[in-house]
Amino acid sequence: MSELEQQNFANKPRNRRAVVKGAAWSVPVIAAAIAAPAASASIATADVLWTASSSSLANLRVLDSATVVTAQVLPTVPTAFTITNGPGAISGPATVTIQVGRPSGINISLGRARGFGVYSYGGVATPSSTRAIEYQKTPVVFGIGGVEYGFPLTTYTSVQNVTVDSNGQLVVPVEFALAGSSDLVTIQALASFPVTLTVTFSDGTTRTASTSISVPVGAGVL
Repeated sequence: MSELEQQNFANKPRNRRAVVKGAAWSVPVIAAAIAAPAASASIATADVLWTASSSSLANLRVLDSATVVTAQVLPTVPTAFTITNGPGAISGPATVTIQVGRPSGINISLGRARGFGVYSYGGVATPSSTRAIEYQKTPVVFGIGGVEYGFPLTTYTSVQNVTVDSNGQLVVPVEFALAGSSDLVTIQALASFPVTLTVTFSDGTTRTASTSISVPVGAGVL
């Protein structure tokens, strides 16, 4: 065998090892490229809906107060929402916002009535720092005005860890309570408070769901 042939023969095993080594390094890159779309697809197929309510709550708490108000006619209040997931698990932080709006068609120009806010989320009482209550205010003219009136707009916002199995569901109980204060304004009308849930997942995907809190005439809680 010539000297040149001997050199080529000696180089062949080293070249084969180099090829195998290069293939081994490429495997994790391919696996990562496949896994990333699966996680994104899971959140993309997730849905959020209010799925439970109650019309049997005779006693309603008042937020940030020891007061409990007894309803003469029972209101209908949502009690849980559900995140329904598609293929691929969801795990990570999500921003949850629950806003209770003012009822339409009821005009109060003088005095305040109560609204509703989130008392507990997932069975845990909500800190006051996670809740905001905003009444309408009269215009300020020459330093006079800025008086609160009507119904409050309430907003609960918190970052929660959300974990949902692939093709699974997560049911989250929510308890509402009366919010704000009452100037003994008499509400002689059906009051329907719009409730909007917004869940923003870690990748920026947002899902919303709407329902309402219905307070019949003569309930005596507002």
